Amino acid sequence: MAKSNHPAIVDQDIESTIQKIIDSLPFYVILIDKDHRILLANKAVQNTLGIAPETLIGGFCPKIIHDSECAIPECPLEEAVEKDMGVEREYYDTRYGRWLSSAIYPTEIKTLDNKTIFFHMTRDITDRIEAEQKMEKSLVQLQRTTESVIKAITITMDKRDPYTAGHQQRVTRLAEEISKEMELSPEQIKNVHIASLIHDIGKIAVPIEILSKPGKISSHEFNIIKEHPLIGYEIIKEIEFPGPVSKIILQHHERIDGSGYPYGLKNDEIILEANILSVADVVEAMSSHRPYRHALGKEKAFEELKLKRGILYDKDVVDACLQVFARGFDF
Repeated sequence: MAKSNHPAIVDQDIESTIQKIIDSLPFYVILIDKDHRILLANKAVQNTLGIAPETLIGGFCPKIIHDSECAIPECPLEEAVEKDMGVEREYYDTRYGRWLSSAIYPTEIKTLDNKTIFFHMTRDITDRIEAEQKMEKSLVQLQRTTESVIKAITITMDKRDPYTAGHQQRVTRLAEEISKEMELSPEQIKNVHIASLIHDIGKIAVPIEILSKPGKISSHEFNIIKEHPLIGYEIIKEIEFPGPVSKIILQHHERIDGSGYPYGLKNDEIILEANILSVADVVEAMSSHRPYRHALGKEKAFEELKLKRGILYDKDVVDACLQVFARGFDF
């Protein structure tokens, strides 16, 4: 290997050993100093860049690899020198039209003139990046499809039961605001959003004569209506949502004292997202007109929350709901 244009690295036998090690690697590797001068290069440089490794020795790395007179912004060498630690970056190389992962690590080895030797390895990660981009595109498309299906379901339900048209959308807006007030994670807020939009899907199995019946509902009719959380759960549970959407739907009529339905769950047996949905559902229902009664108004709903706080409804959820309205929220 020609060495006339570069400083001696280490003892010749050690240098030969280093060369054999880096030649065994499938991706291209060069050894450089802090000034971007190439000290050694492995055989993979020939396959990747079409450059004979021996021609790189002593050369200025940015010029040879990137055709640049100065270090490119993506190069991690300066940071590796400053911090004396390994640095890795991913970037798109316009010259080669490929995504690369460039990593530089300081070593304990010094050149004979006492310069630190940096191990610089570069891997082509184009296939991985393109696969991730394709997956992300597919996920975005799947999300759009899911949202379209959910929207179609809500429209269908609104048309079937005009008296509650918009109910689920209004509940969703309030439930989301409560979730944000309680500082839930983005994933939890998304789950609340989806579940709220379709929380009454189980009412599709309730005869329309009962849903739109004016006047008092009989106990038998109410028992039929009380089945809708379970029916909704059965409809939704096979859809692989990323979170507990079906469980939120199942529990949105449970109450923390065990007086709710369908299972009479208590306290921590009810997940937080379901508690949020139940409070939002109560406030919207009491504030809106129903076939069997006129709208009671938000103030009555607030009285209900304050009176039953810690009895039927989770204290923290009630407090967050009231705070949301105090800040100017309205349906």
